[in-house]
Amino acid sequence: MATTTNRLHRTMRPHVLIAGALALLSAFELPAQGRGRRGQRPDGAPQPATAPSEAAPAAKPEAKPKKYTAIVGGDVYLGTGQRLSGATVLIADDKIEAVGHNLTLPEGTTVIDAKGKCVSPGFVCVQGNGMGAGRGAPYVDTVNPFDPEIKQALAAGVTAFLSGSANGQGLPGGSNAVIKLAYGDVRGMVLKEDTVVGMNAVMSLAERDRFEDTVKKCREYLQAVTEFPAKKAADPQAKEPQPPQGAEKLLAVLKGDAMLWLSVGGVSMNPFGGMVRRGNAKSSDVDGIRQAMAIAKMLGRGVVLQKPMSAWLVPDEIAATGSMVFLSPRDRIPADPTDPDTTGSNLAASALLAKAGVPVAVTCPVGMFGGAGVGTGGIMGQDLNTPHLDAAFAVRGGLDNRKALRTLTLDAAKILGVERRIGSLEAGKDADVLILQGDPLHYATFVTTALVNGKVVYEMAKEPLYKHLAR
Repeated sequence: MATTTNRLHRTMRPHVLIAGALALLSAFELPAQGRGRRGQRPDGAPQPATAPSEAAPAAKPEAKPKKYTAIVGGDVYLGTGQRLSGATVLIADDKIEAVGHNLTLPEGTTVIDAKGKCVSPGFVCVQGNGMGAGRGAPYVDTVNPFDPEIKQALAAGVTAFLSGSANGQGLPGGSNAVIKLAYGDVRGMVLKEDTVVGMNAVMSLAERDRFEDTVKKCREYLQAVTEFPAKKAADPQAKEPQPPQGAEKLLAVLKGDAMLWLSVGGVSMNPFGGMVRRGNAKSSDVDGIRQAMAIAKMLGRGVVLQKPMSAWLVPDEIAATGSMVFLSPRDRIPADPTDPDTTGSNLAASALLAKAGVPVAVTCPVGMFGGAGVGTGGIMGQDLNTPHLDAAFAVRGGLDNRKALRTLTLDAAKILGVERRIGSLEAGKDADVLILQGDPLHYATFVTTALVNGKVVYEMAKEPLYKHLAR
């Protein structure tokens, strides 16, 4: 019996051990996987099907760390008419990150000490020539980022200007680009092409009729483009609307992609820096201004008046259309002796326009050697050295000093259609910044440091032409 029992124990032991192991395994497995009976989760939710195996997603490239620069302690002119004393301008790569007091600087920030100095947006010139700019589109293929004139312009505070033409016969035309003085950086020099188109406001009746007809066709085309997706959905054979022939520039104006510059006295911008005056010069161009305002009303948007002589007589009419003006406060056009109160130029034009709410930019006058825009010609020999003088002349005519700075910064950028990128020291805008010895419009002030696209591109102390000039 004992032998039989021992034999039975020996026979049963392996089966008992196997059963015990399976029970133990189940006890650990079920809680670990969160399973209950019949494939249910403990909370009653059905067990999801096993997902097929997938390749691991590709690792995202690590974001390149930003390079921070801080201009600290200067009196910061924002370009909007405001000033912050002892403030900081924080730059991340090529954009302005923040402007203010008590900013927290990220680790590794390069600090530029501006205590005792002034900080300003770079000057924007509505007309210019030279300074490394090319003479045709695509401008990125023709600019010269090592032109010595770039350094000369940076020394005077210029960081951007319009190069090219803004002419049109009967319809807006021109080829131009906003050029940035990003010394040594080809790609950084061209901000945007064709932000400006131009034409004469003074037209014959036949020209005006053709223009009005083209505006009507452009509006019909834009409306058809808006309605096309619905028509295409209803009729797959529907044909896409085609723009009026030769109206690409006008369409850009109507869509808000370009600013329309109007010559009101038969004067237009020359691609090589001069101005062309048609017909006999007169001592009043009020009639031309009013024709320009009629075009603005027809388009339903403001226009830009190119150097109007008599804008000071009708500032409210210009403001009512949302239009803007650029002029030269140094221009002197004699009044008609028989009507001195309503003819000729007026040094107070900038102040009167600004008071009415009209954005104003300034530029240099036409000299005997050309030089309609900032360059190495002009009435003073080299207006490239003195862009701030025109703003100072506007102050002489009664314009507030801080508003006068806008004529070279934010308002100039608006007239070029690029105010979202340049013209003021605001978060998100391009980091085009000047550090100056004193007030930006003072005749004795020099630029000590200039940054374009967040990079230091000019330092007075390192430039042979300027480092010996100390105040």
